[in-house]
Amino acid sequence: MMNLEQLNGPQITFDQVSLKAGSQVLLKPISCEFSAGGWHAILGPNGGGKSTLLKTILGLTSHHGSIRIKWPSSTASSDKSTLGKIGYLPQLMPFDASMPISVNDYLLMSLTNKPVWFKRQLPKTAIDALKSIHLEDKLNRKIGDLSGGERQRLMLITALLQNPSLLILDEPMTGLDKKGREDVLHLLENFHQAGGTILMVEHDWPLVQRYCNQVYWIDQSLQQQSDPKTFFTNKAASTVTHTNIALETISAPVQSAVESTAEYTTKSISLNN
Repeated sequence: MMNLEQLNGPQITFDQVSLKAGSQVLLKPISCEFSAGGWHAILGPNGGGKSTLLKTILGLTSHHGSIRIKWPSSTASSDKSTLGKIGYLPQLMPFDASMPISVNDYLLMSLTNKPVWFKRQLPKTAIDALKSIHLEDKLNRKIGDLSGGERQRLMLITALLQNPSLLILDEPMTGLDKKGREDVLHLLENFHQAGGTILMVEHDWPLVQRYCNQVYWIDQSLQQQSDPKTFFTNKAASTVTHTNIALETISAPVQSAVESTAEYTTKSISLNN
């Protein structure tokens, strides 16, 4: 797929980055840094701006403030073909199953600028990539006939075949079965260990705890940034505190109801006797 021994992922710096859609605030000013070569998890509630943040990095949305992507200088040990390249996996979206495009055609269109009707063969790197996610037997199948998980794996492989040193992933585990998750995590782990930078929106917290270096909680603004152990320890403490507050709030009415029920039951027993 690519020479993963020679990756040098970039550092990304946000300086007071904010975004509006008309009068609606999508992101309040955010200042933070995503370190080079890190596996960064972006968490937060639905509608909190996580996907918007990724699209802003990609230049797909206008914004205020500055985003600096610091690509490393090329060295004798780095692969220049990966510098300045970004692989993007958007959220899994509904797909038009009637589109007459095969997996083979899709990959050819993604990897070259020539029209699909030119007689071409997929390079060995693409075939090997398909084997790594167990899709080599799906080359002639239409994209629309693939399952959601198969399409997700295909899109990730397509992103990696661009030879990026930065991966931006929006919920990459969506639609994957156990084997699919294992395949994808193996690819991402290899990419990260080779020095690539990963920014990933993900809802699977145990996965984040196991694989990621930094966690960013986004709810319109950057609410928290820390290593996973600190983040989830604080999150657990916060959940317990909120639970205790809720219980204290309802304890008096619940106790009153229980006492009333007990009193009624005692009276009923006395009358029956």
